[in-house]
Parts: sequence; structure tokens; C-alpha cells
Amino acid sequence: MNKKKKLFVVSDIHGHYTFLKDALNEAGFDNDNPEHLLICCGDYFDRGRENLDVLKFFERLKHKVLIRGNHEDLLLKLLQTGKVLPHNYINGTMQTLTEFFGKYSINPIDDSIDFSGKTRMVDRVCEFIDETVNYFETENYVFVHGWLPEKIKASEELQRVNDNAWEQARWIKWTEKYDGDRPLAEKTLICGHMPTFYAKKFDKDRDNNNSDIFYGNGLIAIDAGTFDSKRVNVLVLEDNLINS
Repeated sequence: MNKKKKLFVVSDIHGHYTFLKDALNEAGFDNDNPEHLLICCGDYFDRGRENLDVLKFFERLKHKVLIRGNHEDLLLKLLQTGKVLPHNYINGTMQTLTEFFGKYSINPIDDSIDFSGKTRMVDRVCEFIDETVNYFETENYVFVHGWLPEKIKASEELQRVNDNAWEQARWIKWTEKYDGDRPLAEKTLICGHMPTFYAKKFDKDRDNNNSDIFYGNGLIAIDAGTFDSKRVNVLVLEDNLINS
């Protein structure tokens, strides 16, 4: 049986808890309301300085869908290998590691991470990432991080895609794939990953500094580029959940 919910959709928080909290309060999200469902389209950590607060917030949410972003893939690999790579500095992961494990947990000589005495925190972060999903589907919408895996044109094809294809899709920028046509034949695709600053490519009247939600043909892009804009977009919808 279908069940209509009020959906609050965010994306690319990147360690900015205060901006997230303020945006959700303004949008009217109520964690205690069973009719409210919070959906996050990935990239919870890195770049900001409130990563631990972001983790705590999503852990205590009662009604949520957590979609995995490319930064979750990077963080998980780092936790599994214990080795910091150059892109971890570029992507802002070092701030996240410092908050989670302490500033002395990283060896500056060989960029290894000392998890001694920190296994509980490692397990906690891994459990959080394990809770994330590749995509989420309601009656009229499909929610992803970056884009759809290659050759997907209809929502009924989503279940046959393997995890490797989804990992690749999380890196795809919607601005490079969206061409004005509907990405999915019968549902609207909602994504993050690429800030809506770049939506001017599809709307010549849009200002270069506009980080508002972009509404295209069968596409809604919601990443506000929070690190630069200092704000989080909240897309509010009503739709029926579907049986899995």
C-alpha cells in the first residue's frame, strides 16, 4: 500500500551542520513527525568544520533515507586502508579525520592513520556509511548523488545496476549529462554533487552566483555549493512511498 509522506531533501552538507540545521528549521522539518521524511543525496562530510555534529545529527534522525555520495566512498576506503592519499587533502577529508580521530592520529611522515584506541569510532563511521544506499525511489521521483549509471533510461532498470556502476555514477556531474531532455522517461531525477551555480548553462537569465534549486525538464538539482554559498537548499515535496 502506498503511503504519502512529506519529503525534505538536502544534499552535499560537507560538514556544515549549522547551515543544515537552520535550513531545515526554516523549511519546517520536524524530526518527531512520522509524516516527515528527510532524504540526503550524499556528501555528508569534508570541507566544513562541523563533521562530528553532522554525524550525530543523522544518527539520531528517526525517519531518514541516506544516499551515498562520492565522499563517503573516499572516506570508507581511507578507513579500510589507513593511508591518506593526496586527494584526501584536496577534498577536505583531513578536517573530518581530525574531528573524528584527533589531530595527532595522522602521522605526517608517511600519512598513515593511527586508529589505536579508536576502533569504536571507526566502527561507528563505517556503520553510518553502510547505512547509505545507492539511490532511493518514490512514486514520482528518483534520488541519487551524482547521476544515473550509464544506459539507464527508466526507473525499472535501476535494480539491475551493480555497486561498481553506482560508484562511478556518483562522480558524474549533472551539468555534463543533462541536455534538456528528461533523464528518466517516467520519473523526475533529483541529484546533488554539482552546485547549481552552473545551472546558468541551461538558463541564460540565471545569475552566476545563484545557488538556488534548479528545476529542469525531469531534473531537479539541489546542491547549493554550501562551502561557498554558506547555505543548504531544502527541497520540499509530497509523494507516495512505494513498496520495496
